[in-house]
Amino acid sequence: MKFSILQENLNKGLNIVNRFIVSRAQLPILNNILIKTDQGRIKLSATNLEIGINFWLGARVLKEGEICVPARVLTEYITSLPPEKINLESKKNLLEVSSNSYQANFVSLPSVEFPVIPTLKKKPEISLKLKDLSKSIAQVTFASTQDEARPALTGVLIKTTKDGLMLVATDGYRLSLKEIKGIKGLEKLTKQKEILIPSRALIEIGKIISEGQRDDALGMSISKENNQVIFSTSSVEVISRLIEGKFPDFERIIPDKNTTKVTIDTESFFQAVRSASIFARESANIIQFEISGSQLEIISNSPQVGENRIKLEVKTEGKKGKIAFNSRYLLDFLNSLNSELLTFEISTSLNPGVFKPVDDKSYLHIIMPIRVQE
Repeated sequence: MKFSILQENLNKGLNIVNRFIVSRAQLPILNNILIKTDQGRIKLSATNLEIGINFWLGARVLKEGEICVPARVLTEYITSLPPEKINLESKKNLLEVSSNSYQANFVSLPSVEFPVIPTLKKKPEISLKLKDLSKSIAQVTFASTQDEARPALTGVLIKTTKDGLMLVATDGYRLSLKEIKGIKGLEKLTKQKEILIPSRALIEIGKIISEGQRDDALGMSISKENNQVIFSTSSVEVISRLIEGKFPDFERIIPDKNTTKVTIDTESFFQAVRSASIFARESANIIQFEISGSQLEIISNSPQVGENRIKLEVKTEGKKGKIAFNSRYLLDFLNSLNSELLTFEISTSLNPGVFKPVDDKSYLHIIMPIRVQE
């Protein structure tokens, strides 16, 4: 294998692919990146056996081939090089990297030891708009858990609706739901109705989208036989296993009525919650809401710190009410919003609170309340 490539392009590709390598891999080969020539381009591949990536880069290919090299050290070295053309060539069990003033050799492993990462053989089954998906990922994935003891809750449920997809995530204490409408090729998914995708895979997709993909759409293909999903653009494929397990019956969690509805300025609410959270840190992050007339009072206190009270002007419909939430959950939700106004609805202090952006009927977030002593 022999090719030349610009340092900035290789550096970008290596840094993206590196995110799919775990720090303490059970198999030594998983600490490596597979570099392979592919129809005039260079393909970088990495996997942790649950999530994998194929990333293509433009290059001047002089000789076909493939090689497996340590991911971390190669990436660090390429990052340290000046922005100029780099030459890479495989020689027996070495990868030689050279530029104008730099030259290095990296010990390689046989590429046959590298796990086979699936790649698309045909056009994607489903087409998703990058803009829609990027926003949806940010609004949903934070609500999943990282607790591997509850595998179903580490993922995002993707479920078909009448004219689109529904993305749902929950950790048992909060729930995010987002609908995406007008999706091409949806009939290909209707036989399965729903799939459960690891949140980490979607988070990585969101990062790749935000890093300047030129494509307008992201392909999505499902292999029921291999229990995998492949997300793809013209230059990248992210392959993830599907989670096996039963996702909670989330529709039962969504309240169908409320006694109090509050409309509030999102930025003011965010600032108030952030301020209240400072006093709540030493008391299990609990902040209390008291709603009366056109006023929302946010209260937090701690014996070690003191007490904080914030009063905000709001639009209220229905009865007055009291409820308490975990401030960390509120801040996570508010960080996902781009709406100027939001509403939240409650019924009793023991029922979930429902939060919605005023200008986006396709998104809602639910937070379970905290029981507090009067």
